[in-house]
Amino acid sequence: MPNIVVVDDDITNVQLLQMLLELDGFTVHACTNLDQALAMTTAATNAFVVDWHLERNTSGLDLLRAVRQGETAARTDTAVIISSGDHRREEEALAAGANHFLLKPYPPDELSKLLASLLTS
Repeated sequence: MPNIVVVDDDITNVQLLQMLLELDGFTVHACTNLDQALAMTTAATNAFVVDWHLERNTSGLDLLRAVRQGETAARTDTAVIISSGDHRREEEALAAGANHFLLKPYPPDELSKLLASLLTS
């Protein structure tokens, strides 16, 4: 089963995504902040789903940059999906190395299909 780290400072969103992704066969490590995400990241992490806005003035981009710069246990080419309710964030997320940007709200099955596609390519 693919290992996914989901990061969102809204506990309800994290729990919902965890439940839905687990139903689709993913192993999910649910995190509500950057420190938890870094602690849960291993060499076996296959993908990240990260909200743009995190607590304590951190951003999903902080995690994305750490992954791309080799500052985490994950491979530097690990799939990263950034989500936000603000479409103006898309260009910056993609320029920073995100594999995909999801505009909130998005259908849950869209996320599962996207992850499956990223992990098989």
